[in-house]
Amino acid sequence: MKTPILILLALWWAAPALAQRPAAGSWRDEVGRMRSARVVQQARSGAKQPALTRTRSAGRPERDEPAAILAETEPNNSPQTADSIALGDRATGIVNPEHDMDVWFVDLTAGQYFSVDVDAKDIGSLLDPVLELLAPDGTTSLAFNDDFDGFDSRISYRIPISGRYYVAIRAFGDIGFPSLTYAINFGTVTCGAVGTEQEPNDGPGTATPLAIGESGSGDVCAHDDNPAGDVDYWAFTGQAGTAVELDVDVVELGIFADPSIALYASDGTTRLAFNDNADGPDSRLQYAFTTTGTYYATVATLTDPGGNPFPYTLHLRAIAAGPGDPITVRADGLGLPLGLAAGSTGELFVGDLTGNRVVRISDQGAVTTFAAGIQSPLGLAFDGFGHLLVVSNEGVVYRVTPQGQATPFITDAGIPFWVAVAPDGRIWLTDLSDRSLRRYSPTGQFETRFDAIEIGGFGPGPLAIGPSGEPYFSNGTEIWKLVNGDPQRVFGNPFVIWGVAFDVAGNLYAPAPAAGRMTLFDPTGTPLADPFAVGPDAPQVVAFGRDATGATVARLFATDPQIGRLFEVNPAGVALRGLPAGYVPLAFTPAVAAASLLGAGTLSAADSQHLDALGNHNGRYDVGDLQAYIRTVGGLVGAAAAPQRPGSDR
Repeated sequence: MKTPILILLALWWAAPALAQRPAAGSWRDEVGRMRSARVVQQARSGAKQPALTRTRSAGRPERDEPAAILAETEPNNSPQTADSIALGDRATGIVNPEHDMDVWFVDLTAGQYFSVDVDAKDIGSLLDPVLELLAPDGTTSLAFNDDFDGFDSRISYRIPISGRYYVAIRAFGDIGFPSLTYAINFGTVTCGAVGTEQEPNDGPGTATPLAIGESGSGDVCAHDDNPAGDVDYWAFTGQAGTAVELDVDVVELGIFADPSIALYASDGTTRLAFNDNADGPDSRLQYAFTTTGTYYATVATLTDPGGNPFPYTLHLRAIAAGPGDPITVRADGLGLPLGLAAGSTGELFVGDLTGNRVVRISDQGAVTTFAAGIQSPLGLAFDGFGHLLVVSNEGVVYRVTPQGQATPFITDAGIPFWVAVAPDGRIWLTDLSDRSLRRYSPTGQFETRFDAIEIGGFGPGPLAIGPSGEPYFSNGTEIWKLVNGDPQRVFGNPFVIWGVAFDVAGNLYAPAPAAGRMTLFDPTGTPLADPFAVGPDAPQVVAFGRDATGATVARLFATDPQIGRLFEVNPAGVALRGLPAGYVPLAFTPAVAAASLLGAGTLSAADSQHLDALGNHNGRYDVGDLQAYIRTVGGLVGAAAAPQRPGSDR
C-alpha cells in the first residue's frame, strides 16, 4: 500500500465520482459507513437498450485505432493552457518535472457516456497516474480516479450539459521524471451484454436465471443517467430450510471497483439482505430461506453508479444454516437502529441514529417513540434506578425516565460511545477521545479511568458486562476484557464485531455486520457455532430478552441497520437464557449487611468480597464498605429484594 494514498482517498468525500473510498479506521468511521450504506438501490424505470456494438474485457472497452495521436505541448498545466483533443484521439505526454500536471480539453455533448482511459503500464512506463475531470468552468471537479486497471487510471462520466471539459493527469505523489510517459485514450462507452448475463436484465421480470452451485458473469455499465446506475438482476430458486452464499468477485479480475450485492424476496421488491465490502472491495452475503420460491440477487455499485463500467463474477453456493436460523423480523421501519436494551417488563428499546430518537417495541411488535430529540443515539443500557442511559453522538450520556423524559446525565467524557451497567450498579463508558474506559458510580459520579490505547484497532467501542462483572469490549476485530484494571485479549475475528451478549454460562454471541452473520463463542473465545446464524443482513447489536417479571430468557434479538429492523434468531437454537444485564439486587438487605459487620450476620465470603469491591477495596469487609453499600442502594430498584428467582437455565 502506498502511504500517501490515504490523503487521496480522503478526497472521496468531496469528489462526486471517485472510484475508491477510504477504509474505516475508527468506530466513528464505522458509524459513518453505516449511514452511507443505508442507500437503498432504486429499481430502474426502463430496460437497457440492447445495442451490442462493442464488448469489453476486464472492464476496458475494446478500442479502434485512434483517429489521431497527439503529443502534448508545454506549457499545458492549467485549463487556460490546455492542449486540444477530440473523441477517438489518443494523447501522449510525459509527467516531468516534479509537480507537473498536463491538462487536455475536449468538447462533449450532453448525454454522452464519456470515457478517458490512461495507459502507462501497457507502454512500459513507470508512471502511477492520477486522473481528474473538470467541468467547463475549469475548476469544478466532476470525477477523480487513481488505480482502476492496476495502477492505471480511468474515468467514465455521463455528460450533463454540452460544453468544453478538461482532463488533468499527474503522477501519484506529484513526482516527475523523463521516464513517466503516458497515453490517454478519449472515447465513449457503449454498454452491452457481457459474459453469461442476458440483457436487458434491469428488473425481476428480465432477470438472468442462475442455479445454485453455478457462477454467472456480467458487467455493471450504466447506459443512461439513472442515479441507480446499472443494476443487474439474477433469478434463482431457494428452498425452505436451506441457506446460500452470494459472492461477487471483481478485484481478482484486476479491476479496482466496488460492487455491492442485494437479495430480494419473490415479489422482487422486498429486500432481504445486502452487503458492500465483505471481502475488501468485493461483496458477499449469506441467507437462510424460510419459504420456497424464486429469489432475486442484484449486482450494482453504490460508490460510483454512473462511472467506470466493470466486469464481475457472481457465485451462488449452497451453505449450511446455523442453529439460530431462520430469523424472524419483530419490527421494521426503524430508521437506522443501532443500540438495543431490554426493559424490565419485556419490552425492547432501540436507538434510531437517523431519527434522533429511542423507540419502544412491545412483545407484539408495536413500535412507539419512547424518547425524542436525542442526537444520534448510540449505546443503550438501563441503570439501577430503572432509567435508560443513552449515549448521544453529541458527547452526552442522557438519562431517560420511564415516562420518556431525557436529561443530560454524564457530560465529562470526551467522546462517549457505548455504555453498560454492572451488577453492582456502576456505569461503564468507552471514550473514543483518549481510547479509555471510564467508570462511574450508580448516581453518575466519576470514579476512575482505565487506559486502553494498547489494544490497538479502533480502540474500545461496543461494551458489555461479563459473567464476573468485568467489562468486555470490542476494538473492531478483537474482543478484550478488563482484568484487574488491565486490558486482556480474549479472541480475534476476521470481521468487525459490534455489540455482544452473554448467556448464563458465559458464552458470547457476537454479530459481524460486514459478514452478515452471527457466531457463538465459549468463554475462552473458541467458536461453538460458526455460523450461529446467516439469516441476518447486517446484525449490529444483540441482546437477550426479558419476560414480564424482568427475568432474562432464552430469546436473542438483534438490530439490523441495513434494513432498519429488529429481528429474533430461532429460539430453538438458543440453548441457555441470557446473563442478566445491568444492576442485579444482592441477596441480602442493608440490615443484614450491618448485622454481619457486628458479627451477627450471615454474609458469605463472596458477599463480603463484593461489598469490599463496592467500597474501599482493602481486602476485608468493614464500615467503609457498609457506608458505600448504603449510599449505592439508597434508591436502586429492588435493592432490598431477593435476587432473581431460581430456575432452569432455559
